[in-house]
Amino acid sequence: MATLIITEKNKAAEAIAKALGTAKVIKKAKSLNIYIIPSKNIYVVPLRGHILEYKNTDSYKSWTKTNPREIITNPKAIKKIPISYAYPYINALKEYSKISDHCVIGTDADIEGCNIGLFDALPFVRQGNPHIKLSQMWLSSLQKTEIINKYNNLIAPKYSWGESGETRAYIDAFIGFSATREVTNTLRPLLNKFRIQFTSIGRVQTSLLYLIYLREQDIVNFIPEPYFLIDAILSHNKGTFIAHHQFNPFNKNEKSKANQIFQKIKDEKKGKIIDNSKKSNKRFPPPPLNTSKALVLLTKNLKITANTALRTMNTLYLNKIISYPRTDSDVYKSSFNHLEILKKISSHSQFGNYTTNLLKNNRINPTIGKKDAGDHPPITPLESLEINSPKLENDLQKKVYALLTRHYLALFGEAAIESKQLLKILIKEELFQAQLVYLISPGYLKIAPFLKPKYNEIIQIFGNEIPINEILFLDKETKPQPRYTDTSLLKLMDKNHLGTKSTRPIIIRLLQTRNLIKRIKYTYSITDLGKFLIEHLIKIWMPFLEPNFTKRVEEKLEDIKNKRRKMYDVVNDIRTEFLELFDKFIASKKELISNANNYKINFTIPLTTSNCPYCKTSPMKFINLKNKRFLVCADDNCKKYLSLPKNGKIELLESTCSICKFNIFKISLKKNNKFYNYYLCPQCWNEGFKDNSGKGFCSNCKEYKIFKDDCIKKNKS
Repeated sequence: MATLIITEKNKAAEAIAKALGTAKVIKKAKSLNIYIIPSKNIYVVPLRGHILEYKNTDSYKSWTKTNPREIITNPKAIKKIPISYAYPYINALKEYSKISDHCVIGTDADIEGCNIGLFDALPFVRQGNPHIKLSQMWLSSLQKTEIINKYNNLIAPKYSWGESGETRAYIDAFIGFSATREVTNTLRPLLNKFRIQFTSIGRVQTSLLYLIYLREQDIVNFIPEPYFLIDAILSHNKGTFIAHHQFNPFNKNEKSKANQIFQKIKDEKKGKIIDNSKKSNKRFPPPPLNTSKALVLLTKNLKITANTALRTMNTLYLNKIISYPRTDSDVYKSSFNHLEILKKISSHSQFGNYTTNLLKNNRINPTIGKKDAGDHPPITPLESLEINSPKLENDLQKKVYALLTRHYLALFGEAAIESKQLLKILIKEELFQAQLVYLISPGYLKIAPFLKPKYNEIIQIFGNEIPINEILFLDKETKPQPRYTDTSLLKLMDKNHLGTKSTRPIIIRLLQTRNLIKRIKYTYSITDLGKFLIEHLIKIWMPFLEPNFTKRVEEKLEDIKNKRRKMYDVVNDIRTEFLELFDKFIASKKELISNANNYKINFTIPLTTSNCPYCKTSPMKFINLKNKRFLVCADDNCKKYLSLPKNGKIELLESTCSICKFNIFKISLKKNNKFYNYYLCPQCWNEGFKDNSGKGFCSNCKEYKIFKDDCIKKNKS
């Protein structure tokens, strides 16, 4: 009999098959290849992620003829069914299980992968062969040696991990389906004004939206407070530096005091040095990268979305370039072979010299983080690739690979040595202070300059006096907290236990696709629709909005994973708790409807994230006149414009046209009581009018298509 190996994606199946022997390929469907290793009688069947999803049953499909509360109370209201593309995969699982006596779950080695393998795929395997033997292959990379080693050392299936994922999916289904339907039905008259058919509610996404709303309210309602600074610009052998008055900042009630001090010293030309002390400090290398740390690193330095960062790391993993990118661990096991990786990188044109010095000085032990979760090693480069390597498929992959590799090498480096110089200066008996920090020895910062703080230039100060260039009296105002970036949103979600390392980027992206938040110039703010939703829910449904509810869910899911709780016990706990929250919503519906009817909607379109195609320096802003809508350059010296369609709700997308790099717009229209959407690039659309080419409508584009609001190349095959 044969062995059936199930993987989550085609690239993983291909890598496993090639590692285990000479493989033949059988094409079962347009997107399904089966890999056969005749010498070992192995069949490798790839999936396409999840092949099953939770949906409402037929009796609960109607949003108006059924009670949304019953979706929570009636287990028959939802069921798990095959996704539209799943049937070729299901048929393959049944076919090859019939001729196999051993099934190896080789899906991604995390909760989601266990759920896909053990709860999506396994039931169909057992339909074909109820008595098939079951094992799991726990891969941390798709390198040949790793695959062979793990295939020869299979483990018992991690059912509790799969159960944790299944519980999450089921809970999120009955919460999301019931809440989305109830809130939408209640607010439908006003949602129609937004030209949308429904608004999306979920335990993680709605809590995150609430936190983004709170930040936006802090910014909008912020009242600046004046404060005052007295600074001295002092001269040294290489230029100037700034010393600050010891009582900086002076608050609004201390303006008179600050002004008196300034008037006393403003014409002074020399200061007396009363302290010029120095001390050395070590800045140690960072801990290894788990998923959360890697997402923070990439979003901060590359200004990309969290979803893009995770997707790019996953591609690098599937291409056998890095280890598995979904891990909670930032501690390497003592058996991890760093020496092999360092030797590979020692010949690299950019990283080779640094790595050679590491080997020369026997620096082959990395720093240690705080957690060994037992799932996978920290994210690690497995190949030494030059920047022009064809294995790195685009510029973003090159940048991500370089950052991950540099960070990995930094783990072995020496500590950086800093020198802190503290200067205390008297100017007419007024004390000023300056702290200057110099980099004496770069250590690990040589390979990882993106981890370097801002340093001062090393200066020499002789004697007890120092020349004063100028005394400044600065009138300032306090500023609100900044809007969230991808980096700060990830930290916020981690702090509030919203989602997991893998789901957080997806949740942020989901809020964008639902038009509840918008991302402009790397920062997020709430949309009119998001504000409308939260401002109504906040009055009657705070326990659902606050993160504590979803935090408790996450803790219970972790209990299932670690075999402390049973799946059905947790489902019943959460069902009971959410039903109580749901009934509180129902009890306050009249108040909600009354408030909603008095709500004034103001639609706004933000500045584009792409610059004006004419001046190339400034974004464009939306102008709405009687019978015309257009974009005009925000720079008054340019004033060029692009026309927009007259009808429909206009939504600015974060993505850009692959041809001209200008923002894509989504246009929503209502026709025959049904809403439909189309996409256009204003720059191409305006050019199409001029030359009568008709270009600009994305649906007519020959080379590219819009997929999940992104402009991507069409598959020629």
